[in-house]
This record gives sequence, structure tokens and C-alpha cells, in this order.
Amino acid sequence: MALLLTCGLSAIYYLQRKSTHDLFEQRLTERAQLTAALYLEADEQSWAVTEKVRQRLLHELPGEIMGIYDQRGNPRFLQEPSTRFPASLLAQLLHKPRVVSTVGGRQTVGIFYNDNQGNFRILVSALNVTGQDQLAYLRLVMAAVLVVSLGLSFGLGWLFAKSAFEPVRLIVQHARRIGVSDLHLRVPVGKSHDELTELAETFNLMIQRLQAAFQQQQSFISNASHELRTPLTAMIGELDITLNRPRPLAMYQEALSSTLAEAQKLKDIVNRLLQLAQLDANELDLPVGSLLRLDEVLYAACEEISVTHPGQQVSVQIGQLPDNTEELTIPGDENLFRLALTNLIGNACKFSDGRPVLCTLSYEGSRLLLCVIDQGIGIAPEDLAHIRQAFFRAENARAFSGFGVGLSLAVKIIELHGGALEIESELRKGTTMRVVLPLRG
Repeated sequence: MALLLTCGLSAIYYLQRKSTHDLFEQRLTERAQLTAALYLEADEQSWAVTEKVRQRLLHELPGEIMGIYDQRGNPRFLQEPSTRFPASLLAQLLHKPRVVSTVGGRQTVGIFYNDNQGNFRILVSALNVTGQDQLAYLRLVMAAVLVVSLGLSFGLGWLFAKSAFEPVRLIVQHARRIGVSDLHLRVPVGKSHDELTELAETFNLMIQRLQAAFQQQQSFISNASHELRTPLTAMIGELDITLNRPRPLAMYQEALSSTLAEAQKLKDIVNRLLQLAQLDANELDLPVGSLLRLDEVLYAACEEISVTHPGQQVSVQIGQLPDNTEELTIPGDENLFRLALTNLIGNACKFSDGRPVLCTLSYEGSRLLLCVIDQGIGIAPEDLAHIRQAFFRAENARAFSGFGVGLSLAVKIIELHGGALEIESELRKGTTMRVVLPLRG
């Protein structure tokens, strides 16, 4: 603000100073012409005209001096005989019709004048006292304006900045109150749709995501500890009872078999947790250039299910497919994607209680649809929002074996392949798991 004001006031002062100088210069030129008319052309004019010119010359300028020089530079008339004009000005008038000089506060104007008596050089010099006084007053006013304007701009700017940043201060105050145990708190969002409102909304969205992540982490830790504790407790109890007193060989074998089964279960849980942790940490990447064909992976997953779930009826139905079957090939890891499908089909078989499971493959528009449809116990509407969380198990699923990790693992693998999992379910009527994948471009 100081720089802008200084530049603006300086421009005004420069223009006013130039205008004052030019006006006084014009006035001196007129005085030189009047001098020529009075002293050189008086014999050619009437008395009235000469008197009128003389009256105009009576009003002298401050410090005014006049001089008339002939062609040779000899003074023909000097208002003050002791005063002589610089020889340089006289020399310039030999080549120029008009010369101007300013020394300090004194301005001098010289004109070349041709008369019937010969060529003359007329010079007039004076002090522009009034103009200098006006410029001095203007400088004083400008200095006062600069000081007052800077003071007002500082005060008003401080008030404006304080008012403008008040919402930021409130956001900072509320943000400082939010800790790990207070993630339910939010910063206030203003009613105006400006950048600060967008900042507050973005901050609240971040806190909401952090809250969801902490809740998911707490749920994960709680469920994981429960799932890990169960086989460990069973193993410790079985071994404790077996070692309590001597047992027959058959009982030792039975105890070791039971312990081995629990250890295998524990190993499965740990493997699932490691896979899930790698996917959450984005440590698993699809091999560069690797491709998988959906129909082949689907058939392979169904064959694997037939081994792990003997007697379970799993059928595959191929619907409308693209004209170019190469579009069924997508970038991805065949083993990982087969693991996701076996988890989905395995869950369908487990919760179907022996009823048939149908797998379909078709395409719709620009996407491929792979559905796993069962006629099992279904999922309650209030559980659908949490069913993707690791170790979450719906109330009606607790009677079935499992750890609650398979579906979370499948979701992560499908998302890694650029797809999405849609779930539709109705209690006691069945569930449809729909894998949506974009067609290969």
C-alpha cells in the first residue's frame, strides 16, 4: 500500500510540477513577445495599442529581468543594465527560434525576433514564486495524505484480516480439541460457499475417514484377537488335559490330532491376516503384463470348490458375451483372482446348507458381470454395511465355521483388479455377490 501510494502521489506531483513549469514558460514567452511589440514595433503601432501593451507589461513577475540584443549580440535594451544573459543562450538563438533554460527556481525564455530594423534576440527571465509555493504546499498535502492513508490502511487492514481469518482461528481451536478419543467432534462449517467452508468440509471429511479407520482397526483387533484366542485356548486346554496324567497311546494320538487341527486353523487365520495386511498396505501389485481370462478362472475356482466342498452342487451359466472373446481377458493375477472367487463361492456353499449355487458370467454395456447366487440364510439389512469388514460376522452366521476374513480379502483383490463387489441379499432367501469389471479397452 505504501509503494502504491508513493508511486501514485509521485506521478501526481510530477505532472503538476511539469504543468506549473510549462504554464510559467508560456507566460514568459508571452512577456517576450509583448516586450518586442513595445520596444521594437512602437513606431509602427497606434498610441492606444502601444499603451495597452505597456499596461500589460506593468505587472512584473517576481525577479523579472528583460533583455533585447541585436544580431551581433550587443544589448539594445536591458531592464537592469548590470544584468547580462548567458552567452550560450544568445548563441543558441542564432540557430533556434526559441530557447528555454531553468536554473534553480529561475526560468528563462528567449525568442528570435525579425523586425524591419533587423534581427533581434529577446530574453525574459523570472522566478516562479507562486508555482514553487504551490508545489511546496502540494508536497505537504501529499505527505499528510500518505501518512494518514497508511495509518488508515494499516488499521482497516488489520480489522479486515482479523475478521477474515476469524473462521480460520475457530477451525484451529476446534481442531486442537480433536484427539484419538474425540474423533466424533467436527469443526464448524460456515454457511457461505467459500474456500474456508471447503477447507472445513474437507477437514471434517478427513476426520470422518480417520474415525472410520480407527473404528475398523478396533473392530479388527477385537475380532482378530477373538479368532486367534479360540484355537490357542483349545490347543492349550487339550495339551494341558493330556499332560495332566499318563494316558493311553490312542488318547495321545487323538490329542495331537486335535491340536494339529487347531494349529492348522491358526495357520489359516494368520495367512489370511497377512494377505489382508499386504492388500491394505498396497504391498501387492499386479505383475506387469499379466493377463487372466475370466471364464477360465471361474471354471478353475468351481473345480477347486468341488474338492473342498464335496457333494455341493455348483453350476456355471454363461450369458451374453462380447463378440470378441478376447475382451474376457483382463490385466491381473490369475492366482489372486481365483482366490477371491473361491472365497465368494465357498461362502455361498457354506451358507446355502446344501442348496445349489449358481455362478453366471455375462457382459452389460462396457462392463463384465460375474455373479455368485445362493439360496442360503441371507444377510440382514443392518449387517450389509459392515459385512465387508474383516472378522465381522453377522448374527445368523455365527453358527457356521469361519473367521470372517474371506469376504474382506475378496473385496480387496477385486478392487486391486479395478473392479467392484456389489452385494444384494434377503434374509432366508439368499444372496447375490456381483463382481463388476470394466471391459478391456
